[in-house]
Amino acid sequence: MNCCIDCFRDIEIRAIIKSFGKLGDCDFCSTKNVFICDTNTTPNPVADMMLSLLETYIVSTSDDACYLRESLYYDWDVFSITIDQIQALLLALCKPFYNNEDLFIKKVCITSITDTDFLDQFCIVKGHSWKEFSDSIKYGNRFHNDMFCTAAFELFLQAMSKHYLTGTVFYRARISPDKNGIVKSDMKAPPVEKRIAGRINPEGIPVLYLSSDETTALHEIRATTFDYITIGEMKLLDDVEIVNLSGISKASPFLFQGELEKYAANRKIFKEISTELAKPLRRTDSPLEYLPTQYIAEFIKSQCYAGVEYESTLREGGFNLAVFDESMFECTDVKTIEISEIIYNTESVVF
Repeated sequence: MNCCIDCFRDIEIRAIIKSFGKLGDCDFCSTKNVFICDTNTTPNPVADMMLSLLETYIVSTSDDACYLRESLYYDWDVFSITIDQIQALLLALCKPFYNNEDLFIKKVCITSITDTDFLDQFCIVKGHSWKEFSDSIKYGNRFHNDMFCTAAFELFLQAMSKHYLTGTVFYRARISPDKNGIVKSDMKAPPVEKRIAGRINPEGIPVLYLSSDETTALHEIRATTFDYITIGEMKLLDDVEIVNLSGISKASPFLFQGELEKYAANRKIFKEISTELAKPLRRTDSPLEYLPTQYIAEFIKSQCYAGVEYESTLREGGFNLAVFDESMFECTDVKTIEISEIIYNTESVVF
């Protein structure tokens, strides 16, 4: 039987299937004339990757247990087919090589992620929820918090790191007091007296907030009609390593071969961190709301990374970069525009 590249969302598996260079029709999702993988091929790297996931599970009667196909669908973001199709594909790929048939028909779980000792050592919030950690930072101990496991977090920093070369261009937008705009020398981080707290920086600490493109930069400052906006082109002056906090929650689990259980113990937390970083700031937000992500950003800074990258929720496809040292960038050009119209899209709030 043939599975295909469109059966999978995982970029590592998709790359492998594409590398086979074989076109055909898929027996699982019914896509025609697409890159395929014969499930009976031996050796089969796709089957090997699936088996590495299966080996993290055991049959369980715990309240958290669910069927393997459901866990793979919801927990790993590997497949782009239905739950029932996943079951059929797993049986075709893995059953000939797997002796534990119960794994396919009974409820299962990854036992290590419910093990207190394991979580205390390998979960970055030591088995607590993101809310519990956040509340502890905001209302308990925000400077020496024992809920945050630095050793566990360090294990993932390399996987989250991203390299930018000298000359890479980002963009910064600022609301200008008039149509004359803002000069290049004033497009860096605000002066000390104007450094308010943000998602990445505590009050008074300079962080240069940049965006991947001009449109994202405009969305991020949330200008109003008839505002004058100066957009600066910010050029990187040296090679840097940053941490992409949005990327880790979407990373392929197969990048963590041998560490899959540790990744499983943290994947939900990384998703929540990514969501918290990208959440639009509201005028009514308390500065306390920023403390949990500030705490994590300060730790990343202590590990000598140049900044933190995260997705923009105000513009799909855009991302932002918060740089710890503004001297790493030079403003090479500016232009000033006027906002002539804003179109509002709304949705009902359900209580």
